[in-house]
Amino acid sequence: MNTIDKSGVSVEDIIRKFRSEHNISDHELKYEILKKPNKGFLGLFANKIALVRFQVPDIEDRVRLFCETLLDKMGVSFGSIKSNTEGKTLFLTLEDVGEPGFVIGKNGSMLETIQYLINRVFENEKTIDRIYLDADGYRQRREAQFLSRYIPEIKKVKLHGKSLTLEPMSPGERRIIHRHVERDKGLRTLTIGEGENKRIVIFSAKQKESEVRQQSSPEKNHSNQKPKPRRSSPTPIPASKSKQPQAAKAKPEVPQEQKPRPPRRPRSKPKTNSPAKNA
Repeated sequence: MNTIDKSGVSVEDIIRKFRSEHNISDHELKYEILKKPNKGFLGLFANKIALVRFQVPDIEDRVRLFCETLLDKMGVSFGSIKSNTEGKTLFLTLEDVGEPGFVIGKNGSMLETIQYLINRVFENEKTIDRIYLDADGYRQRREAQFLSRYIPEIKKVKLHGKSLTLEPMSPGERRIIHRHVERDKGLRTLTIGEGENKRIVIFSAKQKESEVRQQSSPEKNHSNQKPKPRRSSPTPIPASKSKQPQAAKAKPEVPQEQKPRPPRRPRSKPKTNSPAKNA
């Protein structure tokens, strides 16, 4: 623990300001009053300054203390909590858990919930980025099984320097990849996509994140994909060729050949009796 001395007009004012500056809860606050302000005798030899000595726990102690308090309220018995820090990542391990099945939950669901709550409580701490919680080596066994599929591909990234974009994963699976890669100083990771389509990109530490993000953008990956051939829609059948019953076609009228009419004979004049014959 670190020791810090603070002075002020009153003890209450010093404690209030110190709690606000260091974002410390009441159960974490430990202090000793070294000097109280007094008015003196008849205003003589007055001491208007208060002095308080605080014992400030480091981040590991604070997180471990919070985790112990939380598990006690949940009724979970355990032997001890071990902690170690790698960079800005803090690892907590519960040992000798009384009911490991309850603490771990189905597929680690309860362990994920407790871990999420701890991260939210200390999300404003600048000295730490992530907190991982394990119980009786459960995560270690699960991570080893999960990583066995990706370790050969990750090694190729380090060998050839070409970035690798993995398939969409759940938040827990992405954390396993992040945790494994961040241990290697020659590799880095970033997350792209949204919602259930979030992916991890693993790339060399020599590359710029902006360039890798641009190369791995979903829009570019989508544009590089070959368009699938469209299925040709069936040609519509014309109404005249449809299978509907058609009306019987009327036969065209063939003009009949007209026989030539015989020439008309000139009409003969009526005979008249001559007067000589009549005599």
